[in-house]
Amino acid sequence: MKLTFYKGDIPNFGDDLNNIMWDALLAPGFLDDNEDELFLGVGSILWDSYPKKANKIVMGSGFGGYTGIPNLHEGNWDVAFVRGPRTAKALNLDPKLAITDAAILTHFMDLPVQAKKYKVSFMPHWQSISRGNWQRVCEQAGINYIDPTDPNVMHSLQSIQQTELLITEAMHGAILADTLRVPWLALEPIFPLHRNKWFDWSESMSINLKFNDMPSSSIKDFWSLKTGNQGMGKRSAQLGKLLSFTDSYFIDRAAEKLLMLAKNHGQMSKENIFIDKSNMALEKLGEYCKLQIS
Repeated sequence: MKLTFYKGDIPNFGDDLNNIMWDALLAPGFLDDNEDELFLGVGSILWDSYPKKANKIVMGSGFGGYTGIPNLHEGNWDVAFVRGPRTAKALNLDPKLAITDAAILTHFMDLPVQAKKYKVSFMPHWQSISRGNWQRVCEQAGINYIDPTDPNVMHSLQSIQQTELLITEAMHGAILADTLRVPWLALEPIFPLHRNKWFDWSESMSINLKFNDMPSSSIKDFWSLKTGNQGMGKRSAQLGKLLSFTDSYFIDRAAEKLLMLAKNHGQMSKENIFIDKSNMALEKLGEYCKLQIS
């Protein structure tokens, strides 16, 4: 049974969580390199490109609209649960399968307790790193910066535990903050295609999601926000280089925006709903796998 998740050239917090979470929860030997059986975990990875002959177990994955809609009613799919009601509707699945994102299972990891260290932390979407100046923005604002491309996922988890409020453009920043019971504020992702999955997850947790406007930390951020494009191509790079003299302006404005947001209390799922959903996800996992947690 091969663990399957999105692996790009650049590390990504939400996807790379798979590397540590399943090892902490599953009994040794369940996962291997057998590609005839695929274990689909955290991420928007319900694609239409998987081998039809492979047996595919879906454990809390989501449909993000990044490919065509897969037909989960043929081709050896076995759905334990999916991320949310929008995934279930898009894939014509029983609404009861829409438990929540698999990352909620981090709740059952034996994570060391962390003392609070930061009033506010900020995590951008990983694609915003190359386009923006977010580390400089956070330095100017005096806000802790959590890099979603840091390959040390455990360090990022600890940083979230150590903060009192997380401002995040990254959905799995919010999901892990919620799982670790840290209040969070959602910034509407610059790239429109990344937005629907937020509602998929938040609706699964009965959260009335409130997006805040994403500030621009660079001319490339601004261009991407206005055009709806990702701002990661050659033209964007040329534009950013040509107009780099505007960086200080955008950094100042973005720092001011984050400081204004930091005055808010943040959102979080209700405790009873969180407990119910985490237990439902664990029960489903236990139906398919031998666990090494009590």
